[in-house]
Amino acid sequence: MSILHSKRAKSYAFLLINTIIWGVASPIIKYSLNYADIYSFLFWRYLLASLLFLPFYLRSKPKISIKIILLALLGTPFTLLPLYFGLKLTDSLTNSILVATGPLLTILGGYLFLKEKIQKNEKIGILVAFTGSLIIIIGPSLTNGRMSIIGGLLVILSNLIWTIFLLLSKKLKIDSTAMSMTSYLISTPIFFVLSIFHSQLSISLHALPGILYMSFLGSIVAFWTYLKGQEGVEASEAAVFTYLQPIFAFPLSFFWLHEPLTAPLIFGSLLIASGVYYSESRK
Repeated sequence: MSILHSKRAKSYAFLLINTIIWGVASPIIKYSLNYADIYSFLFWRYLLASLLFLPFYLRSKPKISIKIILLALLGTPFTLLPLYFGLKLTDSLTNSILVATGPLLTILGGYLFLKEKIQKNEKIGILVAFTGSLIIIIGPSLTNGRMSIIGGLLVILSNLIWTIFLLLSKKLKIDSTAMSMTSYLISTPIFFVLSIFHSQLSISLHALPGILYMSFLGSIVAFWTYLKGQEGVEASEAAVFTYLQPIFAFPLSFFWLHEPLTAPLIFGSLLIASGVYYSESRK
C-alpha cells in the first residue's frame, strides 16, 4: 500500500509542477506574440527544446515507433496551432479558463472512445460547464466582434485534440521520454516550413524571454512531467489538475497585461467552476 501511495504522490507532484508552468505560460505567450509571429515563435521554441532535451534522450534511448510519431503530430502541431491562434484572438485569462474545461472533455472522451461509464453528476457538470464556456466565448463578441468568438472556438478545438492525444497516450502506454523527443523533432521542421512560407524567422528581443521560458519549462519540463504524472493515476484524475491553471494565470494576466475582468468572464467562470465541482463531487 505504501508503494502505491508513494507512486501516486510522485504523480501528483509531477502534475502540480506541470500545472504551475502551463498556468503561467498563457500570459507569457500572449505578451510574446505581440513581438513574434506564431510560426516563428513555435519554431524557435521547439528548436531550442530539441537541443536541450537531446542529452536526456540519448541517455535512455527509448524506441520510437510509427504510433509515437502519429501521436506526436496530434499532441504538438495539431494541438498548438489552434491554441496559439485562439490566444492571439482572445486574452490570456479567457484562454486559461477555456483550457480548464479540458478534463470534462476527457470524461466525455472516455465515455465515447474507451466505453467508460459516465455518472449523472458528470453529465450535469459537463452541461453547466459547457454553458459557462459559451458565455465566455460569446460574451466578449458584443464588444470585440466576431474574432473573439473564433478565438474561443479555436481554444476549444485545441482542447478536443489534446484530449484525444491524452486518451490515446494513456491507452497505448507511451513512454514519456520517447514521446517528448519525437514531438520536438517532428514539430521543429514543421514550424520551420510554416515560418518560411508565411513569415520570416527573425523575432524581436522582446519575445526572447517567452521563447526561452516555453523551450525549457513549457516544453521539456511541463510536457514531460504531465506524461510522467499521468502514468501513476487515471487519465481523468490527471486532467483534474488542469482546473488549477487559471489560478496561476490570473496574477500575470490582471496585473501585468492589465486584462479586464468582464461580467461574462466572471459569470462564465463561476458556471465552469460549478460544473467542474459538481462533476467531480463523486470523487
